[in-house]
Amino acid sequence: MPPSYRSGTPAPLLVLLHGFGANGDVQSAYLGLEAAVDEAGVLYVHPDGTENRIGKRFWNATDACCAGPISNDVDDSAYLAAVIAKVRSQYDVDPRRIYVTGHSNGGFMSYRMACDHADLVAAVASIEGATFADPDDCSPSEPVAALQIHGTADKTIRYDGGKIAGA
Repeated sequence: MPPSYRSGTPAPLLVLLHGFGANGDVQSAYLGLEAAVDEAGVLYVHPDGTENRIGKRFWNATDACCAGPISNDVDDSAYLAAVIAKVRSQYDVDPRRIYVTGHSNGGFMSYRMACDHADLVAAVASIEGATFADPDDCSPSEPVAALQIHGTADKTIRYDGGKIAGA
């Protein structure tokens, strides 16, 4: 919780989603967001995805990332909506400023949240993630702002599309 947080004053919420094989703490440390969110007065959570059969944490995001033999039947979209609801029940969250960001598999999951929960999420930022293999599989109930950050040298999730390495 940011030091400037005051009950009764709605604050924005940022949800950070880790990439495949990482966890929330590792992703948070890697991006170094703690000081920035504290300074900006943003509530901040970085939950963990479930573990697959080989002990790697991930998100059941979209058909374009991380499905198949490494996935499970967990509904991560509903889980993350419940995480947001829990934070909202404990803190004064501005419902117009709920943001989801993620790296790689977490970026795919951020887009899934925009597709499934447009009424809940104001904006997403995907760092080297993408959306569904078929964009028509995403039908948000209302527009959601999106920022895509992606390098052309990415060998796993190619900038120009195509098969995802290892998926």
